[in-house]
Amino acid sequence: MRPAFKISQMYGLQTQRLRNVAILTPSLFKIRSGRKRLFWQDDVLEFDSSTLLLTKAGQQLTFENEPSKERFLSAQMSFQRPPPEAMIELSITVNAQRTPSLKPSRSLMASLDFLFELDTDGLSETTQAYWLNGFYQQLAEVGKLHLLFDGHFVPFAQKVTELLQQTPWQGYQLDQVAAHFSVSRATLIRRLKDENTQFRTLLTRVRMNHAISLMQQGYRQQIDIAVRCGYQSQERFSQRFYKSFGITPSEYIKTL
Repeated sequence: MRPAFKISQMYGLQTQRLRNVAILTPSLFKIRSGRKRLFWQDDVLEFDSSTLLLTKAGQQLTFENEPSKERFLSAQMSFQRPPPEAMIELSITVNAQRTPSLKPSRSLMASLDFLFELDTDGLSETTQAYWLNGFYQQLAEVGKLHLLFDGHFVPFAQKVTELLQQTPWQGYQLDQVAAHFSVSRATLIRRLKDENTQFRTLLTRVRMNHAISLMQQGYRQQIDIAVRCGYQSQERFSQRFYKSFGITPSEYIKTL
């Protein structure tokens, strides 16, 4: 059964500076301890426990995570199911601005905390949608839902990304992925190009995000992390990580 949303956490014991971190699915971030400093367009936005960060799939974020009381901790809720189109239209009508921050009301935060604690195992997709749509409606009423979704559809690039996320270490080939979506290799390339991306770009972003996730889970041996991300060469993995985030794997591990 496909969950309507997934939850992950990120922590740090020292300041973490990362650039161009890909958001693979529409996501909401809640800071539990410390502060996140987001470099957004020509501005710098500050996030703490009183402010939520909302981002669409496909965005790349450059930020600093700053510990408080020796620890930074945030929770990410990744949404796998889009809201009804009418909710998105309502959100835009209420507030067309696109600054990705929200100071939630007490009731909205209570709904969010409920979802964070909700055990979705064994819940039908209909039941999950019931609870999630209630939260979507609250976001729409304060004009923030459209910060997560452009419309009631899942972009093709996101569908490909979700496939790659299942086994990021696998040696994916274009023909194999095209067959999964019942399209030709040329059609796969064209549809991704129409969304301003490429297959290799998506695969790299998935693998690099997976690398960070592994480090967050306690993996420390770089060759082990490299193999689990689909790289047979530690040097190649390290180069790709640095090119993606502006920091080496060793430097990132030192912040944990």
